[in-house]
Amino acid sequence: MLNQRQVFSAAPFFDEESIVGIVAEIKSVLKSGMLTDGLHVKSFENQFAQYIQSRYAVAVNSGTAALEIMLRFFGIEGKEVIIPTNTFVATPTSVLFCGGVPVFADINATTLCIDPEDVKRRITPKTVGVIAVHIAGLICPEINELRELCHSNGLFLIEDAAHAHGAVIDTKKAGNLCDGGAFSFYPTKVMTTGQGGMITSNNSELAVVAQKMRDHGLNSDRIMVMLGDNWCMSEITAIIGKYQLANLDRFVEKRNEIAKRYNHALAKNPYVSLFQTPVNICHSYYKYSLKLNGIDKGKVALALKKDFGIDTGSIYYPPCHLHPWYMANFNTCEGNLPVSETVLKDVLCLPIHLGITVETIDYVVDSLNTCISRVSDGK
Repeated sequence: MLNQRQVFSAAPFFDEESIVGIVAEIKSVLKSGMLTDGLHVKSFENQFAQYIQSRYAVAVNSGTAALEIMLRFFGIEGKEVIIPTNTFVATPTSVLFCGGVPVFADINATTLCIDPEDVKRRITPKTVGVIAVHIAGLICPEINELRELCHSNGLFLIEDAAHAHGAVIDTKKAGNLCDGGAFSFYPTKVMTTGQGGMITSNNSELAVVAQKMRDHGLNSDRIMVMLGDNWCMSEITAIIGKYQLANLDRFVEKRNEIAKRYNHALAKNPYVSLFQTPVNICHSYYKYSLKLNGIDKGKVALALKKDFGIDTGSIYYPPCHLHPWYMANFNTCEGNLPVSETVLKDVLCLPIHLGITVETIDYVVDSLNTCISRVSDGK
């Protein structure tokens, strides 16, 4: 390695004031013995619903659980759900575990989000719903078109908002745009609880079912009234979530500042294409993505890691339909979704988190330019 510096692609952030508060509240919970199903979870739910201005928020133990509970509510067994191939495998997996069939759709090359025109082509009599993924923290710019399409065809529309905490479109927050939203609080996300998730909705029936389903299908009298599982959030997890939520707007603002500096520094590099954010959207920048032109992304990423200690990522490659399991079990193959296959192989994600300083940004940009020059020269 030429440089021993280490730049992580993602990292959680807790300021000292939050750490002091979190530790004090956890200590209180440990003394109380009420480690689950307590006031902190309810408080976190209320604060989260208030933040995104939805009527309901139901805390669960992962973003995947949030998706699965909503899909079970909508009753997808034996039915098809259209999802973008550009997503984490948890999205189609949640469909499968609910007895449904994931149908992969292509993406818009300029946004990396699901393409409504391709969704239209894939609607069949078996289709019951669509999941729109706000990829990298960009709310799907065509979300209104998707909502109208689903409404006219009697389909539900779920937001996979695992990347989009604090993102906004036309003054409305991610998670409050469709029939329901699913958030993840995994450690790499814009805000984290370690592990955890949240269901958001304005549908009272969905909220009530979710509250029962996350706790083995039990009602308030501890009588099982439906099939459920252990998807509850702990009190300790909720405490962390409350402090992260209180800082979420600051987190998003900082990520936008980092992205703006990256954009400015890379705008004139002929080997780099930048993704533009529509003026009516506030991006949460879970990931900072760019597209490399006419150069081997794998070689650039390897050189960044090996010679400069810089972690990078993709979003997502291979796309879901080219994972071996789906190719073997759903007969998907190269050529099925040409836009995704062509674009995503060249998308590189640079480090972005609250530990990134101006100096770090400059170091990453200089290192990227150096690696691109080396690879383009065949070195």
